[in-house]
Amino acid sequence: MGHGIAQIFASRPGVVRLYDISDETLEIALNRIRSSLKMFARHGLIADGEVETCMDRLYPTTVLEEAVVDASFLVEAAPEELSVKQELFEIIDKLAPDDAILATNTSGFRIEDVSKKVRYKERVVGSHFFLPAQVIPLIEVSRGPLTSDRTMDITIELWKSFGKEPVRLEYDVPGYIANRLQGAIVREATSLLSKGIATAEDIDRAVRMSFGLRYLVSGPLEQRDLGGLDLHVKLGTALWPTLDVSPGPHQFVKDMVSEGKLGLKTGQGFIDWSGLDPEEVREEKTEALIKLMSKIKEQD
Repeated sequence: MGHGIAQIFASRPGVVRLYDISDETLEIALNRIRSSLKMFARHGLIADGEVETCMDRLYPTTVLEEAVVDASFLVEAAPEELSVKQELFEIIDKLAPDDAILATNTSGFRIEDVSKKVRYKERVVGSHFFLPAQVIPLIEVSRGPLTSDRTMDITIELWKSFGKEPVRLEYDVPGYIANRLQGAIVREATSLLSKGIATAEDIDRAVRMSFGLRYLVSGPLEQRDLGGLDLHVKLGTALWPTLDVSPGPHQFVKDMVSEGKLGLKTGQGFIDWSGLDPEEVREEKTEALIKLMSKIKEQD
């Protein structure tokens, strides 16, 4: 996720410092950014000459103090482990300028918990991206209990200036908006799969070829308005009692994890990925999204 966020910052003039714990990891990140920028150029989202211009704005470093000492806005994209994030924020809170905004890309933890060891909690804000961050427009901006209005306003306006689509959350809830909605869909999808009602491929196809397409035009609440809330009540009364309400991932998914079937990276998950190169698959999916975004921009 971090390299995608760095690419967003590099799309505008300025110095972008990219921190990680090893030179090897940073080199991988820079290669991914260059590859992504070339995809953007191929589909007309940036000019060919902008690839190197963007790359020249990036300054990789393994020294955290060097990365944050004169920063005005920081985004953390560390592993989704609360202790790791808390420790990192405790350090950058001391190293960064007192007026710098500290943003976390956590997808599941509350802002209050991430900022537990931070002195100036009013400057901590959630900025949650979706993979691939440089392509998907949405950024969910969420406040903790002590996040200031100034921090929220600056963050919203910053992401707008990069052409992103920020949404504002006024309460500190795990998962923000999109992951909570996505979680409900995934829970039902895995329930259908576990009961043998349909294959993983057909369940995915049902989403992509139906309401997944409609979501490009109108969201779930607008769609209910279009169909009529009276119809929504009738259908919900009949359907909702039959939906899955499991409090956690289904056992058959846990069993797959125990067996080492983790998805693309191991060659087997809900779908058989054996024989495919994970990096090539991800690049193919990213390019398909970039191509879609280029078509959308052509119509704007």
